[in-house]
Amino acid sequence: MAQNQKRETVQREQLKRLMAKVAVDVDETGVRADQRSTYRELKIRWSDSTKSSTELKPANLGSQTPAPTVAIVEDNKRSGTLPRQRSLELSPTQIFIAAVDASNKLLWWSTMPDPRVVRYEAPTATGEIRRQDFYASNVTLLVAFPDDPEIATLRIYHPVWNGTEFNLQPLSILPTR
Repeated sequence: MAQNQKRETVQREQLKRLMAKVAVDVDETGVRADQRSTYRELKIRWSDSTKSSTELKPANLGSQTPAPTVAIVEDNKRSGTLPRQRSLELSPTQIFIAAVDASNKLLWWSTMPDPRVVRYEAPTATGEIRRQDFYASNVTLLVAFPDDPEIATLRIYHPVWNGTEFNLQPLSILPTR
């Protein structure tokens, strides 16, 4: 039990440092651990361009990406509980989702693979495999979050490594009410 408390304390401190950079508060009790019997699932259309087709752009995963246009396509209430995030491990090929209340307090968070990332691998002339990542300009993603009436917005961030730690680059804010 003491090991779990220590891990939760370390995770809360990591969250506090990370979220302070984007003006989101993490209180001393941390993110709520209560499990609700329902959750919401948003289907979101994400577009980085005005074209209707999906265009692939080379992804320099550390560089600035244009803010996407997002639209909620579906909003469904589901029965069940969401898995609990056990560790805060970020990657440039993920997105970080923060559910915050009206006073910018973090109520819930999650990470998921960045739906824009498309990986291309091909052999070079010497037979080595070369990897290149691209961003798809138009994607659809599903985000499941607690059915909590206090959640006012979902904030979507792209983790960017600065050489010593991750910073969160804001991508979008979605109202949930």
